[in-house]
Amino acid sequence: MFELVLSQWQTQRSRWLAPALLWLAIALLVVIVGLPVLAILLYALFPHINEWSLAEPFSALLPTLADKQLLSATVNSLRLSAAITLLSCLLALPLACQRNRMSDRSGRWWDALLMVPFLIPPYIGSMAWMQLLQVKGFSEQLLGFNLAPYLYSFPGIVSVMALHLFPMIYFAASNALRVVGHRYGDVARVFGARPWQIFSRIYLPLVLPSLVSSCLIVFILSIEEFGTPEILGNRFGFHVIVTAIHDKFSDWPIDLPGASVLSLILIVIALAAYLLQRYISERFSANLDQQVINPPPLRRSLLARTLTQLLFIVVAVLAVVLPLLSISLSALMNTLSGGLHWNNLSLQPLLRLFDGDGDAWAAISTSLSLALMAACCTVLIALLVAFAVVRLRARATVLLDFLSILPNAIPGMAIAVGLILTWNQRFWPLTPYNTSLILLLAYVCLMLPYPIRMLSAALRQLPRSLDDAAYISGASELTVIFRILAPLLAPVALAAGFIVFAISTRELVSSIMLAPPGVETVATYVFHQFDQGSINAGMAMSLVTILVSGSIIVCGQRLQGRVRP
Repeated sequence: MFELVLSQWQTQRSRWLAPALLWLAIALLVVIVGLPVLAILLYALFPHINEWSLAEPFSALLPTLADKQLLSATVNSLRLSAAITLLSCLLALPLACQRNRMSDRSGRWWDALLMVPFLIPPYIGSMAWMQLLQVKGFSEQLLGFNLAPYLYSFPGIVSVMALHLFPMIYFAASNALRVVGHRYGDVARVFGARPWQIFSRIYLPLVLPSLVSSCLIVFILSIEEFGTPEILGNRFGFHVIVTAIHDKFSDWPIDLPGASVLSLILIVIALAAYLLQRYISERFSANLDQQVINPPPLRRSLLARTLTQLLFIVVAVLAVVLPLLSISLSALMNTLSGGLHWNNLSLQPLLRLFDGDGDAWAAISTSLSLALMAACCTVLIALLVAFAVVRLRARATVLLDFLSILPNAIPGMAIAVGLILTWNQRFWPLTPYNTSLILLLAYVCLMLPYPIRMLSAALRQLPRSLDDAAYISGASELTVIFRILAPLLAPVALAAGFIVFAISTRELVSSIMLAPPGVETVATYVFHQFDQGSINAGMAMSLVTILVSGSIIVCGQRLQGRVRP
């Protein structure tokens, strides 16, 4: 009896905790995600809002929208993203169809190889192609020709970015085709259907939702990409929205209202594409009478198998081998002017990175410490948000869910602009602006969706009876979170932390926009080395970044795979 009364008393005592945790989670996301977005909106509509004045409303909006250069940059962004999406789809779809016809063992090898483009940040990949194809580049030194006119053109940018992004469509389409299996095609073949008819009338409609969703994700990633248009596009006067925003901040006088209007346009485009992708994913689906996860490989002729392998080899050489070879050779060259020969190759450029008194080591230390803090903060916040969204049944969780997915639809450049507009104000008694904390805030905002998505999915798989048993025994919400759910979610949280850590170490856009004077991260170090002409130093740092981030991401995915039911 005494224990029952004690339990009821403890339960009543902890009733305030549930709403407190919910509102704490909402408050954190409002500060991290909501304020930057609100600042962009207010600055775009009221350019004097930092003076607490609503004077001259829309005065920045209309002139900026009427600017011909802005119109040109917007059109360039849209057609560049559309062309990249189309080329990525053309590259990925044939590969996905052939992947579904080969043995599982052979397919896994190609899957692992086609994951490599994800490990190479786009701005590093662009520099790798420049080193390879520019005048007096590696191709001219070894083979006597260069493709500089093609590289510094619209098709060149499209090709470089499509070779980086097409694996996203490839993996989505090949997984969808694997689930469909071969049996529908076998039946159609028995009734005399030709291969093109089988593909266009059976397989393509079944995988179309996955294909369209992945294409829209590629479109969003293309329209928010900064590094490749900045590196390749500036050489022939090709400007997009993100580079125009960067120019608003880098050219004097700084145009904050104009940058906010451009950021708002970027958010609207990305948000529309993201909502369309979610609508397609939720609205359309293919119903199969029997799903086959690992269909047996088709019996094919030697010629067909050889052609399939050749197709994969050509794409892998273009997307993986050539960029990595260019990065590695550039990183090992003592001097670029010395040319490509054995006497000019050594490990000295790599060893110089770890000189304790050098700028490179300071950039590595800064990136590693910020990435570690970002991983810890995002995992803790994500654990709180996941608990509130999944376990607490309240109307306010709708707002929390919206704020948690908002960074998915907001480009990194817009987040950086929003943070500047929010925290570069005199009315704040304390502000992280102009300190390293603003970088940490940006990383947390950009990376939050990863751990939230992973922890929410894992939490939904844990039975609610665990919580109920603990509440009956008198446990509070904090006890349930930290003594019951957290140990069970620890492997997923660790995997999410690994992924956040790896991506944060190479994040470019927010780093280059927000880094205070005298502070360099790995990404800004690489970017500035490229700008100053120290290509081999930048490539040495890039090679280390790719190896480190790749190893950490692989560890995180293996850890997540072990705990997946």
